[in-house]
Amino acid sequence: MSVIEPIPGVDWAALRRELAECQWVLFPSPGAIDVVMQRWADCAWPWPVSCGIGLIGPGSREALQAWIPSVTGLREAPLLEPPGPVYDADALLACPALQQLEGVAVAVLRRHDGRQAWLDTLRARGAALRACEVYQVQACSLTDDAALWLARCQRSGESIVFSIASGEAGRALADAVAGQPYEAWTLSQAVLTQHWRIAARLSEQGWSRVIEHPPGLGGLLRALESASS
Repeated sequence: MSVIEPIPGVDWAALRRELAECQWVLFPSPGAIDVVMQRWADCAWPWPVSCGIGLIGPGSREALQAWIPSVTGLREAPLLEPPGPVYDADALLACPALQQLEGVAVAVLRRHDGRQAWLDTLRARGAALRACEVYQVQACSLTDDAALWLARCQRSGESIVFSIASGEAGRALADAVAGQPYEAWTLSQAVLTQHWRIAARLSEQGWSRVIEHPPGLGGLLRALESASS
């Protein structure tokens, strides 16, 4: 129910120059990694030497590893990520390397409506912060084919499993089925998500069978197998 895409008008060449001056570049999501690394690969740019990368967890690590063959120097970049669990921006900020940042250049490559609190934390720790908006999440409508498929599954008594990665996506889907004959059935289906905050939001939205799973593709696949059995 959503698509991740670059923000129009980003000056990527200027961003490249900025990142070359940073000690750490922090990515708040796998989507941010994909948007940025796609541009780096398209332009055949090497990753800046000595520019470390901060990740929020296994899902982001998997996304980054997928780009290693396409972006020169990415394999050698220092990595920083939470030992986990929990995996999120707060856990990344708890890493020892991000505690004393007086004068350290740190970039956060974020969405335009991302959380402000962790930027404030980095500034409070003395970081020379560059908060760069590079991607956005656009809501998608429920297509006619998808609506027909949901109605057919409801009538036949089938069970399905949703994987929902954000509270915004859960709200969009709940709104899309509101008032339909299959609304109650849809909200009763298993929903997989990887963070307790998202799970709480989904429950508040009316999803009655929310299952939290470990982050990363492996965690999703294991949860999917369990929920489908």
